[in-house]
Amino acid sequence: MAHSRSLRVIGQSLEVTRVAAFELEKDGQHYVLRTDSLSQTDEWILRNALSEDGFTERREQRAEVDRGLRFSPRAIARLDAAGRKKRNNLALPHRQESTKLSQLLRTLGDHLDKVGVSTFHISWMPDAVSVEYLERGGQRDRRTFTREKLQQLGFHTRFRRSSGAS
Repeated sequence: MAHSRSLRVIGQSLEVTRVAAFELEKDGQHYVLRTDSLSQTDEWILRNALSEDGFTERREQRAEVDRGLRFSPRAIARLDAAGRKKRNNLALPHRQESTKLSQLLRTLGDHLDKVGVSTFHISWMPDAVSVEYLERGGQRDRRTFTREKLQQLGFHTRFRRSSGAS
């Protein structure tokens, strides 16, 4: 699954928690989230959304939080399908809000897809987003975006998609 789609799904999960700052990295097939700004309730919501059966044993919970919350490809696909079903059931026309975390992460994922990276680390802060990644040729790069810059990039990307340009 493309980073743009995976990061949008992760963003939708995080929108429920209203988390303001986090670290997200690609670790093999998984995306790993680390943050100190989740309440216990928000932690519980995310953990249960990620678990196969909606239940995680208590002793596993603490270790999982210490290592970071892992978004597996299977969990992302499941959350994506649920989100798609929810959007399809809405009576109102769907309108993408470019200020939503899910759309901003999708835009960042689109950039990572275009560069062709497989390994990256995102530092998300209220005023800026920093991403460090390994390019196809093995060269490291680091970019910093403001939320406004990501919004602009998102508008540009959606315009290209709607006009059929690549």
